[in-house]
Amino acid sequence: MMDKVEKLYKNFGILADSKDKISQHEKEFLEILEAVKGSSNEKRLASQFIARFYKHFPNLIDQAIDAQLDLCEDDDISIRKQAIKDLPGLCKDNHEHLLKIADVLAQLLQTEDTTELSTVHNSLMTLFKIDANGTLRGLFSQILTGEDMVRERALKFLSAKLKTFGDEVLTKDAEECLFQECKKVLQDVTAAEFLTVMQILTNLKIAKTLSGQQQLVDILVDQAELDKSFKPNDTDVIDRLIQCGKQVLPFLSAYVPSSRFIV
Repeated sequence: MMDKVEKLYKNFGILADSKDKISQHEKEFLEILEAVKGSSNEKRLASQFIARFYKHFPNLIDQAIDAQLDLCEDDDISIRKQAIKDLPGLCKDNHEHLLKIADVLAQLLQTEDTTELSTVHNSLMTLFKIDANGTLRGLFSQILTGEDMVRERALKFLSAKLKTFGDEVLTKDAEECLFQECKKVLQDVTAAEFLTVMQILTNLKIAKTLSGQQQLVDILVDQAELDKSFKPNDTDVIDRLIQCGKQVLPFLSAYVPSSRFIV
């Protein structure tokens, strides 16, 4: 009797060789999905095979995604890492579910294992290369509403990684999306988060333009709360003014005046 791993390889061969008739082999794909409940070897193979074939079975897409996400929560870290590595494959030919996958990867930033965290980072980088806008929206859905640790790590990820992307990834539309999402975050931030968000914004190409610099000055004026009465004995007020003053300096010029910061 054929063991389950051999059966999985056989199903893979059937699907791979079926070409334009692959949709006729739903039974074989369902057996691959069922393998996420099997042994460690079955789970690892299922992770790789699901991303390879799921697009050919439209009525099973949600089931396939759920199966892959189950593997991302497995007790065995090696299986989790394999599943996280394979997650972007679910978006390669179909961007419809990319935002959801980015949201899930953002939640997975909570891991305390450095190798697993690196795998999450790599998968997020892959998603950015597929669709930066969708990935940003998925990340910011967690930054704005998720756990504090997810928020902190997602912002640090963006601060560290975005500057490594070229124009073909971080397009003008993606930059605008990032800019607007960061403005939402700045409505309620800690001092550390404020510095991280400003580092993200400062590294954008828009920050090199006069209109972008003016927008950043406007943001910093709001952050400094210059419209409120000055309280010289309030250390939080003083610290906020100092930090905003430091951040605003690179954006000031003859065309972007500092008058709003002069009291």
